[in-house]
Amino acid sequence: MITDIVRNVRDYAFAAATAGKRSVTVKGATLSLEGVSKRMRYVMFRGYETRDAELAERFITKTDKVLEAGSSIGFMAITIIKNIGVSHYCMVEANPHLGKIVRENFRLSNVPFPIWKNVAVGASDDVISFGISKNFWSSSTLARDNEAERVTVPMVSIPTLLSDLPFSPNVLIMDIEGAETSIPAADFRHFDKLIIEFHPKLSGAVPTDELRRGIIDQGFKEAASAGGTSVFLKRAV
Repeated sequence: MITDIVRNVRDYAFAAATAGKRSVTVKGATLSLEGVSKRMRYVMFRGYETRDAELAERFITKTDKVLEAGSSIGFMAITIIKNIGVSHYCMVEANPHLGKIVRENFRLSNVPFPIWKNVAVGASDDVISFGISKNFWSSSTLARDNEAERVTVPMVSIPTLLSDLPFSPNVLIMDIEGAETSIPAADFRHFDKLIIEFHPKLSGAVPTDELRRGIIDQGFKEAASAGGTSVFLKRAV
């Protein structure tokens, strides 16, 4: 409770101190601040997800083809396309409210807009209830305390996504706020490199551990990790 109060005071004070700022640049990606919560404004000025981007940049090369599940406002995609030169990229994001800001971030960053699909990644092709948080990086199919609304969105499996793309991704980046444990382990076999953020506090430690083992059983080894994000590389046959 005290932590929340301190955080709220800090966020309000920071928002007041940066009131004239309409965008922020993080690792070469210029991100619009229009409409973001005070919490996210603070987070974005403090570097947003630079650690995950730096981890990805260690393993992704210019010739890789990327599918990103949970692309949010496009930060990871912008940094990889701009800093590495990847030309084949597909963003998948369930939040229907982020389309406008994603396009604006690409425009501000002077990066060509890649393929963008407004669907949730799941175990099958269906529809699913999706919770939209006032802090956009917390939105999830799983219930969260800070939900602002819940909507029904299309859900598409990884095999279906792959069949609908004009290229064959060999890299999967996934940050879907706990829903990663709903993905069948066999779906990961289509890739050579996996960069996955795990959320055991949301999905549970046991399902998270089972997913890790399932990925390894598909022929991967864990090559690196930072915070809750791990990189898996397919072992040579």
